[in-house]
Amino acid sequence: MTYKNSPRATNRPLPFTLRTTSRTTLGLTVAPTGEVIVRGPHDTTHQQAADLVQRRREWIYRQLNAHLRTAPDEPEKHLTDGESFNVFGRPHRLRVVPNTSQNTPVVLHYDTGTDPEIYIRRSAINNHTEAVQELTNLYAATGQRWLEKHGPTITAHTTNPAMPLRFSTRMRTGRAYTHPTRGLTLHWATAQLPTTCLRELIHRTLGLHSVINKDTYEHQLRALWLGHLTPTQDTTPTDACLACSAPRNTFHTEHCTTALCARTGRQRRDCGHDGPACNTIWTGQQPGTAECTEYGFFRRYTPGLGYEPCNADDPHAEPDLNRLARECIWDIRTQRMVLPA
Repeated sequence: MTYKNSPRATNRPLPFTLRTTSRTTLGLTVAPTGEVIVRGPHDTTHQQAADLVQRRREWIYRQLNAHLRTAPDEPEKHLTDGESFNVFGRPHRLRVVPNTSQNTPVVLHYDTGTDPEIYIRRSAINNHTEAVQELTNLYAATGQRWLEKHGPTITAHTTNPAMPLRFSTRMRTGRAYTHPTRGLTLHWATAQLPTTCLRELIHRTLGLHSVINKDTYEHQLRALWLGHLTPTQDTTPTDACLACSAPRNTFHTEHCTTALCARTGRQRRDCGHDGPACNTIWTGQQPGTAECTEYGFFRRYTPGLGYEPCNADDPHAEPDLNRLARECIWDIRTQRMVLPA
């Protein structure tokens, strides 16, 4: 927003921008940024535009106050390890990982018993523009998967149940809009909303019934992160374990959530063994990544199909750790997953 305090009606002239087009009438809009825009025919004079703004000043101030009530509270985040980013209303910690630990710049990581995280490669962290783009792409892709699953149950209540639904990384203002042929388009940042609030946004845009309290809805909208990042000042590479900070080639700590059991190859916190005998060493890579690379176990997400096997050099390929667990066995002697004889 270009204003910090609540706009109040005064006798001072309101600043505005005049844009002329081939239209035949004068029109007036107030952008979410607080900019007052007058649109009119090519022969519109500045005085005509100023007269329109003067006549509609009370309406303009109402619009400015409405935009201010829904302005983001915290529009800026820090591009540092540990920063919190909401995905569907749930906080995810940003974790900086070595470039060799994953094949895609940004990955959502879920692990039973720990808070969800967003893994981002250090090369992306060190490039501010790339980091913003990859995070917005992540939100758009995550939201798109949600739409594919839940969207049809919402559009079933409209006159066009088969309307296209999509998240966009190109929208800069507005949160959602509809088009007669393109259907419903949502701003990528709305994938941060709790799913009930996201449904409310879709319902309001499509003219359907309300599903959530208005105050709760507007509060959540105010907290949306819109892509403003403060770059990190610390760009020193590190190969430490993200879960327990163990240096490379040293043992994980006792309760590390990344460590594997040296006896079973499963996560150590669930192995049931006591003492350090079953602890493993942090190699600098997530467990199983090296084996997936060696055996060619990769997957990628395809809209409408879900995850499917792919080649290592395919776009958005990532190590298929689930396949590794299904098809391989733990070798105690070499401390790695191996293919059955």
